[in-house]
Amino acid sequence: KVKEFENAWNEFTGAKYSIAVTSCTSALHLSLAALGFGAGDEAILPAFTWIATANIVEHLRGKVVFADIDITTFNIDTKSIEKLITPRTKAIIPVHLFGLAANMDEIEKIATKHNLFVVEDAACGFGTKFNGQHVGLQGNTGCFSFHPRKAITTGEGGMVTTNDKLLANKIKRLRDHGANVTDLNR
Repeated sequence: KVKEFENAWNEFTGAKYSIAVTSCTSALHLSLAALGFGAGDEAILPAFTWIATANIVEHLRGKVVFADIDITTFNIDTKSIEKLITPRTKAIIPVHLFGLAANMDEIEKIATKHNLFVVEDAACGFGTKFNGQHVGLQGNTGCFSFHPRKAITTGEGGMVTTNDKLLANKIKRLRDHGANVTDLNR
């Protein structure tokens, strides 16, 4: 059933790979861990978000750097990102808040220019599109929530999306304590 749900999520979002996890918090954590984010690294995220977005950075012993928000969308103000980048910055975590997509074109330009990872917090992004593409597909990963207060729910749960096969495989192994063979295949 989990594999069926992952396949359905791929079809709905257009992702090549979807990995079911226990929560969006787990999705964010596994994404950053798989990308090599760790002690002393910095992640830029909006100052207005749910605490889990910052908690995962702290959990990995990184530093949270809060960016301003755009008051018209409550998403990260892309004009505030670049001035926050330091040699220790490793990731940008935009949050697609209230079903409104962050400006992913600008975020991707900044990330490419500074060689940064982008982990999209799309906990509230179910059905949200940016330039015709479902959110969660422009960054290295997209992280979704199926918490009871979300548009769809599994009672709890989350999903990671990516179009990078190697990254998807790494997240799957991290999700399953390093195993590279699924329970179903075992």
